Amino acid sequence: MPEKKYISLEDTAQLLSTTPLNILMHVKRGLLIGMEENGSWMIDCRSLENLLQKTGGGKVEDVCASGCAGKHACNGGCS
Repeated sequence: MPEKKYISLEDTAQLLSTTPLNILMHVKRGLLIGMEENGSWMIDCRSLENLLQKTGGGKVEDVCASGCAGKHACNGGCS
């Protein structure tokens, strides 16, 4: 049986204890790889595994919030 390559947006959000909208923001920021298929978003399992490995399952520390002051990985380059 082939290894699963994609997981649903909702299942990803549940695994990361967050919302589907936050997962889409992770895709936009390049933290996860996702694709829209038949109107539903799917997240690449390998990118999810990499993110989980990087964060230990915790919150992503280098995600910039509104009003970024350059304290994160962007070094103030947020737009």
